[in-house]
Amino acid sequence: MAIPISGMIKKRHLATALILVIGAVLLMRVPDFQSIPNPAKTFDEAKTFFENIRRDEAKLPLSAEGYSRLLDHGTKTPRAIVLLHGLTNCPEQFLPLARILHAKGANVIIPRARYAGFADRLNTIQGYQSGQDLLDQAAVGLDIAEGLGERVSVVGLSGSAIAAAWMAQHRDGVNEMVLIAPFFSLDSIPAPLIDAGAAFLSQAPNFYRWWDSEKKENLAGPKYAYPRFGTRCMASTIQLSRNVRENLAILPPRMKAIHFLLTASDTAANNPVTKKIAAALAQTHSAHVTIEEFPAELKIPHDMIDPSQPHANTEIAYKKILELLDMNDSTTVE
Repeated sequence: MAIPISGMIKKRHLATALILVIGAVLLMRVPDFQSIPNPAKTFDEAKTFFENIRRDEAKLPLSAEGYSRLLDHGTKTPRAIVLLHGLTNCPEQFLPLARILHAKGANVIIPRARYAGFADRLNTIQGYQSGQDLLDQAAVGLDIAEGLGERVSVVGLSGSAIAAAWMAQHRDGVNEMVLIAPFFSLDSIPAPLIDAGAAFLSQAPNFYRWWDSEKKENLAGPKYAYPRFGTRCMASTIQLSRNVRENLAILPPRMKAIHFLLTASDTAANNPVTKKIAAALAQTHSAHVTIEEFPAELKIPHDMIDPSQPHANTEIAYKKILELLDMNDSTTVE
């Protein structure tokens, strides 16, 4: 048995080496993304934009929780907030926080990402969601928000936080952003290796990985979130991250403030990479940059937004987010 096992190990090493070589070749070109703003000019136009989205979504086999959401006050308000859900979750993830923000006087939009929210949680298409899809999700939210409020804020989680970071470099009209557990790279693995692997996997056939290989579709947490992820989806998100990272020096943020909110218990995102990015922005650009990290003893997970996540501790997370948005417990929008 020693010879076959040895041969299998050698084949795995060769396959890994081949992936890295091909990825290294693909890394020679920084992946390109694009987004053309189409902002709503009035509140009524923003409502029409949203109604058109919901009309299109009604044609899809979405779950009751999977649809885009708009919480408004019937008129334009001083604050409008865009909430961008995570890769394998859906707009329901942000709804409890949206209700708090709405109660404080803000108009709130939660746009759905392209392949999010399907009733079939084991569908075979969500893994093809791309970095461009995440940008389109953010763009829709921003287009609508410009007609909803005088001051626009964005809160993005994980992969969608990367889309928000890209928008910070390319789009005007946003006052501040809160980037929660941004997925700039994978935890505990050197970024160059992740970038090479992502460059290869973003072009390779898609396959799926369970978030928990033992529990599979019985994974604890929200029952409307997908229990697995596609390799191309993750790889394309890293490609978007690389675009943001490669352009840090030449594309300064076009807004007043960017806040990074991390948790030391994160087992998905690479916090050291995020901290380096935040430090670089703070040193080289005029935007006000802050970075805060929940300590490990709180055991707050990567998804600190969805109350259905085990150990989410949203009471602590929401309080901090409201503080970063200048909408803490004693603050209302006037």
